Amino acid sequence: MSKSTFKKDIFEIEKTVEKLAKNRYSYLFLSILLLLALMPIVENWHPIFIPLLFLMLIMAILYNLNASKRLFRFLLILGLLSFLFSLIARTVPQIQEKNFYLLLFGVIINALFILVSIKILVARIFSEKIITSDTIQGGISVYFLMAFLWAFFYDILLLFDPNAISLPGTGINHSEIIYFSFTTLTTLGYGDISPVSHMARNLTILESTLGPLYLAVLISRLVSKHVSGVK
Repeated sequence: MSKSTFKKDIFEIEKTVEKLAKNRYSYLFLSILLLLALMPIVENWHPIFIPLLFLMLIMAILYNLNASKRLFRFLLILGLLSFLFSLIARTVPQIQEKNFYLLLFGVIINALFILVSIKILVARIFSEKIITSDTIQGGISVYFLMAFLWAFFYDILLLFDPNAISLPGTGINHSEIIYFSFTTLTTLGYGDISPVSHMARNLTILESTLGPLYLAVLISRLVSKHVSGVK
């Protein structure tokens, strides 16, 4: 291989890396869409598939975080623990059924990971000097992550009060909780799943209020800055 060919290859690699770095939010957005699209398909397959989908989301979130080394390591540990507990819940259900505190600890870790990640992502996205379509996808991704965060809040509530939310059928299905969270965040409220306890109703009030506010204030701000080209 000649020197000119080698330099050309290095240049192409650098361009590819630079392009990937400029579209980080797009990968997060895509991972969320894949999770939502594939979850109904694979949840009846082997139990390991759902934790793997969430691991994909965790890695996409970590890839987008602009945090200090200490904070990044903390979130990496949280993310790995989140995957581990999700794996245990899916593959060894008898352990979870007999250990309330183990299950509670796992859900709290999931919620904490998403909560801290949202805080970092929001700070990073809305401090961008140049707003691109990729930045807007990052803002929309945070909106989706808010629904996942509230789904974990509902999971915690249901651990203490299984009747706090009326669910169709018997048992608690996390997919149904995610569905309920998204319909609440978007204020659709089909009525097939509804809050029963006071705490559940208060959580839905907060979620259904924050969802439209986030779109109206923050996302519209990103879009207007992108359209006008404001730096």
